[in-house]
Amino acid sequence: MGKVKITLSGALAKIAGEKIADVEASTVKEAIGALAARYEEQFRNRICDEKGKLRRFVNVYVNGKDVRFLGQLDSQLNDGDKVSIIPAVGGG
Repeated sequence: MGKVKITLSGALAKIAGEKIADVEASTVKEAIGALAARYEEQFRNRICDEKGKLRRFVNVYVNGKDVRFLGQLDSQLNDGDKVSIIPAVGGG
């Protein structure tokens, strides 16, 4: 388990009240769990659906690589990794 830096964007940063958070985690799922414990369940619900899967409109990157191509929420994290969680913005 390593210390990772998580950058939050958009509505997630507003919920958290900060744009950067440090957590101890060995997977993306653990990192999101740590954030949910810190910022309450509303935070997790913005990232994951009822089945615990990553929502389509939320992009998660580990060191600039999309987790959809790494291992989804089971993507491994190492000490010093940088995770970005970016909700898609829509409008018209």
